[in-house]
Amino acid sequence: MKADRDVVLAKASTIRKATGTIRDLPALVPQPDKEWMRQDLAVLNLQRAAEACIDLANHLIAENGWEVPRDARNAFEILANRGALSGELLVAMRSVVGFRNVAVHDYTTLDPAVVRAIVEKNIGDLERFAATVVESLDLT
Repeated sequence: MKADRDVVLAKASTIRKATGTIRDLPALVPQPDKEWMRQDLAVLNLQRAAEACIDLANHLIAENGWEVPRDARNAFEILANRGALSGELLVAMRSVVGFRNVAVHDYTTLDPAVVRAIVEKNIGDLERFAATVVESLDLT
């Protein structure tokens, strides 16, 4: 699989910074009355990490001359079909795209409990995607 080393490492760094910020939020904003602020910062950084994952998927597709994705979900499907992504990680990345779409386009319906669940249970999926790409290209 071909890719521009600098692009891949920059996107992976963006993902790590965003997820690291999310993990640090309880210490950065410890006040119980600031839950809304932690929520907003979590959504912003989840969105940022999701966008970097989508950008990274699209970069890999373009660099390798694979078919043009119909949408963000399809970009991850193409990677899975080409053997660059496991089925388990594909399912996780589809969920990431779904969350990103709600966060960007339908933010008034964003459920704080869903955001908390993603932060507590699924944030590692973003990091796993970045690590999978970096390792598969032997950029570690």
